[in-house]
Amino acid sequence: MQKYKILTKIIDIFALAVLLFIPFYLIISIFYITNSPDLFSLVLNVLLLVIEAFGLIFSYYLVDMIAGSFFYRSTKNLTEGESSEKPFFSIIVPSHGTPYLILEQTLNGALNLNYENYELIVSDNGKNRSVTGKLQKFCKKNGIVFFHKKDERGFKAGNINAVFNLTKGDFIIILDSDHIPVPNLLQKFCSVFDDPKIGFIQAKVSYRKSYRLYQKANSILYSQFYEVIEAAKDRRGMVLFNGTTGCFRRSVLSAIGGFSEDTLIEDIDTSMQIIARGYEGKFINFIGSYGLVPETAKAQIAQLWRWTHGACNILRIRLRLLLTTSHIGWFKKFELILNTMAFFSGISVVFFFSILALMVYVGTPILRYSLFGFNTIYIMPLLVSFSYSTIALLTILWEEREDPFWIRVLHLIPFYLFSLGSFLFLISGVLEGLLLRNTPRSETSVWDRQFNILRNSILALLFTGLIITLTILGLPNEYSYFILGGTITWVFAPFMLIWEEIFPPKTEN
Repeated sequence: MQKYKILTKIIDIFALAVLLFIPFYLIISIFYITNSPDLFSLVLNVLLLVIEAFGLIFSYYLVDMIAGSFFYRSTKNLTEGESSEKPFFSIIVPSHGTPYLILEQTLNGALNLNYENYELIVSDNGKNRSVTGKLQKFCKKNGIVFFHKKDERGFKAGNINAVFNLTKGDFIIILDSDHIPVPNLLQKFCSVFDDPKIGFIQAKVSYRKSYRLYQKANSILYSQFYEVIEAAKDRRGMVLFNGTTGCFRRSVLSAIGGFSEDTLIEDIDTSMQIIARGYEGKFINFIGSYGLVPETAKAQIAQLWRWTHGACNILRIRLRLLLTTSHIGWFKKFELILNTMAFFSGISVVFFFSILALMVYVGTPILRYSLFGFNTIYIMPLLVSFSYSTIALLTILWEEREDPFWIRVLHLIPFYLFSLGSFLFLISGVLEGLLLRNTPRSETSVWDRQFNILRNSILALLFTGLIITLTILGLPNEYSYFILGGTITWVFAPFMLIWEEIFPPKTEN
């Protein structure tokens, strides 16, 4: 524990240094930009600086998360104690299009919990009559409350809210239909709700053994949310619900009108509203369930798009609430706003390299100063890369997985390659989320974004090719190889998506 305390102090100092550097960098850069030879140069340099500003701010946020994760491990009992209190829990399992065999595994796991005082409720709005029929028979046979919702309005949140009034417990647990809970999950939840300020608890989620390299690599994306981000957020009671294996006070959910049906990521929106009312979200470093990661790259892109759309939607509809609430301080408000802008960081990298390539091609001067002989234009992308890489390495160091550490390090290569290229597919999610298009309240909306993979992948490759071509045409230039090194990685994701379209992988039925 002592080493984590020392690391916390070191990273806290580094985070403070980054925070103090940001205004210094921006002010000095503005003075340099005023020397632009023409209006076109001025506009491009200003756009580049705006992107850098956001990247630097988000880098500070990530460094702070690293420090917070060390802090959590220096102060918390990682297994959490167990309580003699035995409150009544209501477990809601929302289902939509999940294969029956996976649903059966989840429900059998929920039926075999080492706890007596709970009820199990399934809320299904799937369109497959065969699955619904089997599910209804299984529930009747095992004493599970079953509810079939005839429409998709509200999506997952609508499913949960449809059965909220049927629940009897003072504590509501949300369990995704593809997540098998561990037997002692409810005992762990009992041990945390002593403080009335705690509005909800998020348990750690792990993932079932995957045999495809793609799934092994992309499980890092999910694991880092728990191992680093959620652990860090516990430092200030700012933990966010991640859609499954979370437990809420019924009274708190009632106060905000149930789960949010306004966005595609009802979990984040609901937990942010709870925090904005002065309650805390808490994290327990205990694996509460074992879930599944998307089986295909297409499914992964659809999920990332949904998260992007939902986060940007929250930014638009909750900004006023976050700014005006008196229940939390300004630093917490700032952190909640940054949560909604998380996907801007990846997309800003796309725009950063795109603008840089255009400036190289047309010969526009990039007006930045040198710090100790180092060109400061490189600081933002390098700091973002360092932060993300550190979080990923800490994740595979701390996660409880069967694969050895060095094997998981190798998994980072395809993980990064796919992640960098996937940002090209998320730009539309940002725009539609901010414009409030395709929200859950729309009758015509669907839960999974249906992409024309071939068309969008070809467009992504053409865009990447354009950036690379502009950079090559601008040679020789000191930034050219830096741009090429950054943009060439964008081709992996579209190529993988096209490969899946031509040679579809086998998936669970």
